[in-house]
Amino acid sequence: MLVKVADWIVDQYEQLQTWVNEKFDDDPRKADAVKTWITVACIAAVAITVILLVWLVVTVLGGLTLAVAQGAATGLGWALERVADWNLTEVITKPVHDYITAHAAGLPAGAEAIWSAWTLTGPILWLICWLTKSWGARLAWVLYGAGTVAMVYSASPASGQLLAAGVAVLYWAVLSVFALRGLGRRPAVHVHPASVPDTTTALQHLRTQVAEGLGEVRTRLERIEAASDELAARRAGSRDDGDS
Repeated sequence: MLVKVADWIVDQYEQLQTWVNEKFDDDPRKADAVKTWITVACIAAVAITVILLVWLVVTVLGGLTLAVAQGAATGLGWALERVADWNLTEVITKPVHDYITAHAAGLPAGAEAIWSAWTLTGPILWLICWLTKSWGARLAWVLYGAGTVAMVYSASPASGQLLAAGVAVLYWAVLSVFALRGLGRRPAVHVHPASVPDTTTALQHLRTQVAEGLGEVRTRLERIEAASDELAARRAGSRDDGDS
């Protein structure tokens, strides 16, 4: 609909321009003034149309995003409830729920709010550790696991405290395989071939330097030998002159 409105505005603008040219053909100044006002009015109409279009898009996308987020939150809550109802999982969740219920009396949040926070904090920390490998998140994950094991041990029946705590540790260890992946691994060092010196080129350079040095030494020795021969010749000439 807004596109049709924009097309209508353009058509009206063209028609008004034609009308002004025909109406004020004998007065160019007045025609230019009328055209200016028509242009301003059309620009304002187009701006209002664009604003309405943006508002409509934002409203629709915002509604869709909110609906998707609510659906995802509902699905996640349902999945967590199903996992919490599993018998083997209840070895951990029931003692924790009992511990929170027993010790939340008098707190402003209440037992159910603290229980909901505990059930959501674990998966969120696990995802952050798995995706970002953040040291802060990993430390929080370790503390979360230690607190969970402590609550399970404290609130479990006396005859099964160690077993319940062992099951909690087993759960936490399996999840930590993914949450703490890469921990202690040395970072990979990539050496680019361009940064490694070429051994053949280095040897050739060394040989060239040695050859140049030997050439200089040989040249100096030849000069010294020539100078010695010249000096010996002069001495021999001087002796011949003395004998004569």
